[in-house]
Amino acid sequence: MIKEQEIIEAIAEHLGLSPDDLDRHALLREELNLGPIELNDLLTHMAREFDISFDPEETADVKKIEDLVALIEDNLLD
Repeated sequence: MIKEQEIIEAIAEHLGLSPDDLDRHALLREELNLGPIELNDLLTHMAREFDISFDPEETADVKKIEDLVALIEDNLLD
């Protein structure tokens, strides 16, 4: 079973950050400066990393790191 910490580590690695520097409540666009292309790259990377796929409707609600973690966890349960 994939743990939340593993997801955060994968996100941090993709963004070139330390997991300790990644605030779960950080806004992806505003605080981490991810534009639409960078956000799409992150989602694609996470889908490959955890062998899951995202429904485009699900990703529209991803605003914070914790939203992305929850989305990945939900898809891992399916």
